[in-house]
Parts: sequence; structure tokens; C-alpha cells
Amino acid sequence: LHCFIKVIFKMTEMKENDLNENMEGIDLLEYCFYHKFLLVEELVLQKNFLKLHHGRCTVIGKLIQHQNGYPVLENINQSSILPRACNLPEGTVNLRLFKFVTADVELKFGQYCEVCGEVVLWNPNSPRDNWLSMTPRSAVELELKNCDKAVRKQKIEKLCDTYLPAVNIFRVDYIDCAVELIQRHLKIRLLTSNHKRNN
Repeated sequence: LHCFIKVIFKMTEMKENDLNENMEGIDLLEYCFYHKFLLVEELVLQKNFLKLHHGRCTVIGKLIQHQNGYPVLENINQSSILPRACNLPEGTVNLRLFKFVTADVELKFGQYCEVCGEVVLWNPNSPRDNWLSMTPRSAVELELKNCDKAVRKQKIEKLCDTYLPAVNIFRVDYIDCAVELIQRHLKIRLLTSNHKRNN
């Protein structure tokens, strides 16, 4: 398991979310219709929005209220299952949560939970944009619309300076054994990856 987890932080696992659509030379992600398990760190630390997960996901973390008042999901200390080089202290990074379609979902701050939802982007410098749900692919398409091919690479690289990943909540389940559940999800990813590779 440790060997697999090391690889997680070095690969994007495109086999499960294929780059197979093209916009004049730019590969775009297909929408993922199942809730793929991702680490909070995988979403927050991905700076290439062409590789950022596009679609539904499930993430596990600690639900906290940000100092600015909005809910975030913090990463969990996984020293018991991750090599030291790959493990971040709990609360090092956090992922903003939105409730565009689930206003009735109760958020219990300070508790560990599993969030099922959709990856979206938000602009921390533009409150108006925060009321809109924009997927990573939508942001890329909008940024590159009517854009000269010569500056496309620079445009894509600058997207992460404007937007940050977030999750639009579909469902929240509160859990007690967060680290153990993460470990089980990672084992399933390992088995799935091996199966796809062998086929």
C-alpha cells in the first residue's frame, strides 16, 4: 500500500478520467459520472487544470469553518498509512465547500466526514463569481475561447492564479474512523488501477 500511495502523488491516473476530447490541440477531460475517491491534497495541490479531476468525487477530511465564514474540508494526518515524505500534518491544506444544490445539508464543524460532490472552481478575489458553479473544463474552455494558439499554454498556467479547486456538495456522511476509510478507498484504487493496467 505504501508503494502505491507514493505513486499517487506523482501520477494523475488518467485511465479513469481519460483525456480524449480535443479543442484544437488541447486535450480536455471527460466528465466523471461516478464519485471517484480523491485525497484533499490531490485536488488542492494540482496546479495543472488540464489534469484536475473533472466531475464527481468523494473526499474525506475534517469539516471546519474558515475564518472568512465559509465551510472547508481540511486534510487529515495519515502518518499511520503514508510514508513520511508523502504525509502532510492535519490541517495543512483545505478545500472550500459549496452548497449550490443542497442548502438543506447540515454541516457539523469539527467533525470528520466524507463529502460526495462535484469538483468546481472558485475565484477568491471575485465574490460575484462565487455564486456560479464552474467546472475545471468550463474554466479552461472559457479562458481559451478566441485565444491565439501561441499564448494558450501561458493562459492555462495562469488559471491557477485566478481559480482554486472546491467541491459542490451533493451529500455529507459523518464518520468516526476517517483514516481507516481513506486506507480502504486507496486499496480499491490500487485494485482498480491494476485491473485496468492488466486489461
